[in-house]
Amino acid sequence: MGIIEKIESEASKTISRAIVKLLERCSDDTIVNMTRLAERLTNDPEILAGIRKVRQLFQDPTASTNVFFKKVLNYLPYESKVKIFNTLFYNAWFLGNQKRTKAEQEYGFRPPFIMILSPTFKCNLRCKGCYTLGYGLEPELPFELVERILRECEELGIYFVTILGGEPLVYKPLFRLIEMHPNMFFQVYTNGTLVTKEVAKRFRELGNVAVVISIEGYEEETDAWRGRGVYKKIMNAFDLLREERIIIGSSATVTSKNVEVVSSEEFIEFMIEKGSLAQMYFLYVPVNGRADFSLMVRPEQRDLLRRRVLYFRRTKPIFILDFWNDGPYVEGCIAGGRMYFHINAKGDVEPCVYTHIAVDNIKNKSLREVLDSPLFRAVRRRQPHNCNHLRPCMIIDNPHVMREIIAEVKPYFTHPGAEEIYTTRSKEMDQYAERFGRFADKIWEEEYVNKKSSEAKACSSG
Repeated sequence: MGIIEKIESEASKTISRAIVKLLERCSDDTIVNMTRLAERLTNDPEILAGIRKVRQLFQDPTASTNVFFKKVLNYLPYESKVKIFNTLFYNAWFLGNQKRTKAEQEYGFRPPFIMILSPTFKCNLRCKGCYTLGYGLEPELPFELVERILRECEELGIYFVTILGGEPLVYKPLFRLIEMHPNMFFQVYTNGTLVTKEVAKRFRELGNVAVVISIEGYEEETDAWRGRGVYKKIMNAFDLLREERIIIGSSATVTSKNVEVVSSEEFIEFMIEKGSLAQMYFLYVPVNGRADFSLMVRPEQRDLLRRRVLYFRRTKPIFILDFWNDGPYVEGCIAGGRMYFHINAKGDVEPCVYTHIAVDNIKNKSLREVLDSPLFRAVRRRQPHNCNHLRPCMIIDNPHVMREIIAEVKPYFTHPGAEEIYTTRSKEMDQYAERFGRFADKIWEEEYVNKKSSEAKACSSG
């Protein structure tokens, strides 16, 4: 880090400390007035939109979002609050936005907000429908390469990094890499079985990290997916992380077998009780070369999840992300570097974690080059893949789009079997997309077009 970067880093930490102290002392009305002042300091549309969302948060003290924010503020240790505000809000949002704008002007494309990185595919479990099954357990990125990638992220304004696997806690340099990048925010997805008191304490010392534990329901559902005895280890991991007052999230792979359980009010309340501050939902997608279409959620189940998430957002003090059903909030697909992308443990640069194709390997090119690849440009040029943003995905909702991209760009598949849903089993993908499309188009027209968006109304849902 150069002298200028060090000065900027110290200045941002000073600002973050001051703001955290204000947040701890100020009333809601004072914070609302601060947001109005903040609006005068920028003309950036993205930052202005964020400031207005913060204002909405504090205008109703009884709103679940307001209750959630104050809960987090009271839960976190002071130093953790400073680090998280500095990395997640000041750097990833404010400073990062400035850098991404500069990069867009210089290179002709805008770097995404998030990078998803799988530094290893090694794992102590072999879960039933894991999207990484086709890759095998051997691939792993060397420390020096990951360090280079993270440095290039900061240069482009990408300060939010999600770490997947395999199992990240198997990757020996994990804590060293996080420690070497104190200006970045890391989100680590783990199966929870390797979390010890020492591991939890290390996360607390780092501060700039959230830990997301994968859980597929209660003991019956989780152990059926991950193996006997895993659920009890997960419960222990929640307890250890909560004792250290770390930001904890929970993540569920949603299938036709567990959707009722993981979307139930009882389960959400249980996760809140265990300390989860964020619940993530990811649909099972048959991309691992061992497609099991019986595990894919049926149209009515997918809509059940959507409706329950909307209810939880109004009533529960927890942040919820529903990766597919949230398409209306981000205008469809966010892959291909539009908002995020994935680098796997072999170094292949994929549009998203479920899109197992690539044209570049990060071992041979810079981050800037791979983000502007023919593959990523082809994906972004077609976004949104459907004017019905409840059908955002180019894999399960618009499979013809993926086949068009593959025919145009001629990428390589990043593991054996990844091609099956575009070749031998493409008909089944088309049938799923057609069934959900008929179901979702009616909802889109009734609940989104007619009620909310004249702009969307002018666009056919095709």
